[in-house]
Amino acid sequence: MLLRLRHACEYGAARLGLALMLRLGHGAACRLAGGVSALGFYLLRRRRRIAVDNLLRSGVAATPREAHRIARASFNHLGCVVAESFFAPRLLASGELFTDDAFDMPAATRQLLETPGKGIILVSGHLGNWELGAQVLTRYKPLTGVARAMDNPRIQQLMEKHKMRGDFETVKKHLARPMDLVRALRRDRILALLTDQHASAGGIVVDFFGRPAATYPTPAVLHRLTGAPIIFGYALRLGTLDYRYIISEPLLYDTTDDRDADVLRITQDLASRLENAVRLHPEQYLRAHRR
Repeated sequence: MLLRLRHACEYGAARLGLALMLRLGHGAACRLAGGVSALGFYLLRRRRRIAVDNLLRSGVAATPREAHRIARASFNHLGCVVAESFFAPRLLASGELFTDDAFDMPAATRQLLETPGKGIILVSGHLGNWELGAQVLTRYKPLTGVARAMDNPRIQQLMEKHKMRGDFETVKKHLARPMDLVRALRRDRILALLTDQHASAGGIVVDFFGRPAATYPTPAVLHRLTGAPIIFGYALRLGTLDYRYIISEPLLYDTTDDRDADVLRITQDLASRLENAVRLHPEQYLRAHRR
């Protein structure tokens, strides 16, 4: 009973916030969401402590003051990303968010994306605008994303209602079976995977910011099993609804008879690529979860 009441209150607040943002327009909505996130930074003390601690332990921030500044900017960034997600579908449909000069990727990657009959594994993390970055790639190929459902199912439905239409499907993380992911690749789809959450079960330990981090090896396992090329990428936020899509060269790793060693080596390389990107843009990384 209490859970249903809480979900109803959260849903009502989300509906009200959405209506207000859409009425204000994307510029004002982003500023409002940034302000609310800044307030949340001070009110959510546990999340704030986690973010500051992550920055200090990773060495991204040298002092508590610097860690506090970057963590606050990270909260502000998340608020803007959430607000912009409600305006993005119209702009995505019109093509305004993915002009050719918005892509920073090698010619080999563009050729791969434009080649039919070739499934691709997209690896990213909670950097920039991860969902928008995945959705933009549907201009090249249909995409399947693996994502954790929100705790409140009514808010989940509200978010899905306002996503971009098109060939973008989501597989709930706890329901995703290995063969479902293999089939997505065989159907000439991009399989989008976020690999920077703590792998509580089935993970392997790699180095991430100089510390051991339990990491899901799914991209490495699928690459080794199917031979599908991997690309690493993220959508870097330059301003309000202004993004640059940074995508690596196609990654094809040599494999050996030692499966475990191959999976560890590939997973470590992908973690290092994410770490390097986060170091370049520390304010745009989701900091408030334990890694």
